[in-house]
Amino acid sequence: MLLRKKISNCNRWTISTTIAVLFLLELCIMCCWLLQLSTEHVQTIEDQGRIRNVSLKDVMPKRIHQIWTTTTNQAIPARWDASRKSWEIKNGNYVFTLWTDSMLNEFFAKEYHWFLGTYKSYYYDVQRADAARLFLLYHFGGVYSDMDIVCRRPIDELLAEVKPGKTIIIPATKPFGLATDVILVIKRHPFLWSAILSLKSTNRWYGIPYLTEMLSTGPLFLTEHYRQYSGKESVFILPEQLYTRTYFGHVRGESWHKWDGRLIWWLWTRSWKQWAIGAMIFFASLALFCVFLMLMTKCFIRYKNSKVCHTALLLAEKCRIRRARTSKTHEY
Repeated sequence: MLLRKKISNCNRWTISTTIAVLFLLELCIMCCWLLQLSTEHVQTIEDQGRIRNVSLKDVMPKRIHQIWTTTTNQAIPARWDASRKSWEIKNGNYVFTLWTDSMLNEFFAKEYHWFLGTYKSYYYDVQRADAARLFLLYHFGGVYSDMDIVCRRPIDELLAEVKPGKTIIIPATKPFGLATDVILVIKRHPFLWSAILSLKSTNRWYGIPYLTEMLSTGPLFLTEHYRQYSGKESVFILPEQLYTRTYFGHVRGESWHKWDGRLIWWLWTRSWKQWAIGAMIFFASLALFCVFLMLMTKCFIRYKNSKVCHTALLLAEKCRIRRARTSKTHEY
């Protein structure tokens, strides 16, 4: 009996010690994570003070990043070969990196492990690509480009036209807001870091795939973040004309657009005359449907009334026959 008590006490002591060690280990990991975040924040504040009078051409790393993420092992479409190569041809003095799923998982596990769970939780590949570009540009600096973007002129020519103090270039896009398919930025820019810290709070479902992708990590997310950002003086918004006609161009892309995105874009690109004709057709169809519904309702009511009358007549006839039979029985 005494031996059993000693063994029981020993087991309890082992379990308590294990729990305490695990708790302390988890506490240490959390402290390290908070220390990393605070260090990044301090570095960001210091960088924000240093970037006010620097030239983007002098401090931006000569790196070009592109991303290909897919859960279906799909190969890069051949129609993007020319647009991808245009970046290397026009910018021979830049280091080119194509980031794949395995490379990005390794990058997040090593450098930003606190975001790895959120990164893997995204439902769509384009969300992971959108989030990854922010981290890559913040960590390494340089240029990010989607694969369907053509580089028409050397990047250094664009950088030479940017005034000192403008340390990040984001293009404007139609119909409104900012584009995320091309971004040029120095390393550890505070705008990117503040956007990164907002990613977890926007990771939710927004009703349809298109809005979920756009609002959680995409252009609408970045546009809204820019609207609230206090250091707009360091951001250069590249005009849409220079973006799509002078320095860059588009080939057929939209590989992530689904039916909802195509429908929204189709509706948005219609002219006012088409909208007016569509509205007339819609309201005329609605009026015809209402007339049809009224006629069907009247027919149904008439049918129900006739059926009720027919049932009432049958009941009356049955009652008359029953009374006649009863009267005959009394006569006998």
